[in-house]
Amino acid sequence: MRKFLAAIICICTFGNSYAQQHYPYYDDIQAFKQQDAIDVPMGNEILFIGSSSFTYWQDVNNYFPGHKIINRGFGGSNLMDVIHYADDIIFAYHPKQIVIYCGENDLASDTVKAPMVLKRFQTLFSMIRAKMPNVPVTYISIKPSPSRVRLLPEMVKSNKAIQQYLSKQPNTSFVDVYSKMMPLKPDIFKEDQLHMKPVGYRIWQQAIAPHLVNQQISTMKVATFNLRLNIAYDSANAWPHRKDMVRDLIRYHKFDVFGVQEALIDQMRDLDAMGTYHHVGVGRNDGKEGGEFAAIFYNKDKYELLQSGNFWLSPTPEVPSKGWDAAYIRICTWAHLTEKATGKTFYFFNTHFDNEGVQARENAAGMILKKMHELSDSSTPVIVTGDFNSNPATSAYGTIVKQLRDAKLVSKTPPYGPDSTFQDFKYHNWTQVVTEGRIDFVFVNNRIEVLDYAVLTDSKDLRFPSDHFPVVCTIRY
Repeated sequence: MRKFLAAIICICTFGNSYAQQHYPYYDDIQAFKQQDAIDVPMGNEILFIGSSSFTYWQDVNNYFPGHKIINRGFGGSNLMDVIHYADDIIFAYHPKQIVIYCGENDLASDTVKAPMVLKRFQTLFSMIRAKMPNVPVTYISIKPSPSRVRLLPEMVKSNKAIQQYLSKQPNTSFVDVYSKMMPLKPDIFKEDQLHMKPVGYRIWQQAIAPHLVNQQISTMKVATFNLRLNIAYDSANAWPHRKDMVRDLIRYHKFDVFGVQEALIDQMRDLDAMGTYHHVGVGRNDGKEGGEFAAIFYNKDKYELLQSGNFWLSPTPEVPSKGWDAAYIRICTWAHLTEKATGKTFYFFNTHFDNEGVQARENAAGMILKKMHELSDSSTPVIVTGDFNSNPATSAYGTIVKQLRDAKLVSKTPPYGPDSTFQDFKYHNWTQVVTEGRIDFVFVNNRIEVLDYAVLTDSKDLRFPSDHFPVVCTIRY
């Protein structure tokens, strides 16, 4: 009996130990899932899957600027690893195209030959076709490298076999990087003589580019800019002394669509005089030209207005009105725009929250989100800009980021410029005397990718164009 119990304990202990072990590259796959939770895939990407030649190609999107690529190369994986994780790295997405680089590590085991590589690839391809019958599949040939010269004969056989197989399959293509990297040039490889330097990836770029599908990726430069209203007691900082600075800044940075706050009718006309933009919006005091605008300007050559509207941030949003504990009448302007070149549409909201009423700011945040859902669906890109008079520690900000993303926090490149967006015209010492912090924001929904984010501190003759810094982002959708 004792021996029997000991055997049972031994088996259980072994079983528990085995259960606690994960399949190779488990942590890599979990990291992908965490990344997707933060930056949710849009469902129209080109999916790169495979082994370390993709793993090390972290800046792959820079090589193909007209495309949106998700890179899911992991570790030194082989085809069996990709098959094992197919649900996580292939079927979890809805890609426009699948690009595969794998098979090299299968051969590197020295126990697998070309026929087995083909068989494994056929298994993977059949799995993809069973669930994604119409998605284009592109295979990149196994590359040569100085550290694996012994494998060159099997690489040639494997490449030829897979190429012949794909030639009989619809919606597929084969990219021959092997011949383009021969004869071998050690200087295009890193010290390990296996993985490539950027010059090696340039060879791949030229070979792969003709095989990538057209995704109709659109990029746009969006901004929010509190202009500071035209008021005489600003003296040297009054609008007549700043308007050319503002217009020059907008022209130089090539804003495509931007929201302004505090713009009075004469300031609106001065921006219209640039000749580049049309605008939508009304004065908040009377719904016509009276009071400050929270207007939206858009490049008239690139975009066409489909629909627009305004609503007041109050319990009576249809008419000019002050809401809750607000000190002033507040308004939100929205526009439904289409990009002329592609026909793709998006919504743009712009606003200016109250500077005193906490309840007013909280309720305004909820109103804008509600209006956003009334007008758009989950597949439509949405941008919300403005001076929110709320820093990231406030409840109004917290309400917004439950449904939208702060562009600064999801920018693909490190944010540029100071954190604070208000400087009160204090050119020499604003960092010491101004405490408002970051109150101007660009928010986006998960249909938009933020490529870069900047708080612009442009100045001229020791003066700023406004008492707020413009916040600018390059977005892709």
